[in-house]
Amino acid sequence: MRPMFDSRKGIGALPLILVLILVVVLAGSFVLYRNWQGGAGSKKETRETATTPPPGGAAPKIAPPFSLPDISGNVYSSDRFAGKPTVINFFATWCPPCREEIPGFVEVYNRHREKGFELIGISLDKDTRENLPGFIMQNRIEYRILFGDLATTRAYGGVSSIPTTFFVGKDGQIKNVHVGYIDQDTFDREVRKIL
Repeated sequence: MRPMFDSRKGIGALPLILVLILVVVLAGSFVLYRNWQGGAGSKKETRETATTPPPGGAAPKIAPPFSLPDISGNVYSSDRFAGKPTVINFFATWCPPCREEIPGFVEVYNRHREKGFELIGISLDKDTRENLPGFIMQNRIEYRILFGDLATTRAYGGVSSIPTTFFVGKDGQIKNVHVGYIDQDTFDREVRKIL
């Protein structure tokens, strides 16, 4: 009987098979990682219209109420924003498109806040919650940032892709929903529609 590994011939069949399996596993892991990184909110979504419904289902017509804590533990109710043009942005600090759009959000918020415009960021960070205070300071965010929960994402039609941004009129009606990265000019245009 001949052994599987013959040292006289170099690499035998068994080690070669193990190397091939390792290569396939690494390639599969890389593909899964790339899809995970780019799937939920990749830049390719920038071409979507601002009226795209969230992937988990149809967006409600009236903005659902919520009560959520901020980074200091203070609970804010959506009642505080009633009658005001409001944007609600679901995001996370680990999400590259979310991070990219926030400087534009800060600029647009600062431009329109004196007109009664409200912007609420709802963070879906779980394992990275401790990063949020530094993230807020680094990005000079002056609008309200709250910690989201499953009930709120479900109420908003099952937010399963971030960033997802809801544009709410003074009447409480959701006027537009934008899934994915939104550039500053488009964001400003959509905000002007609800002012």
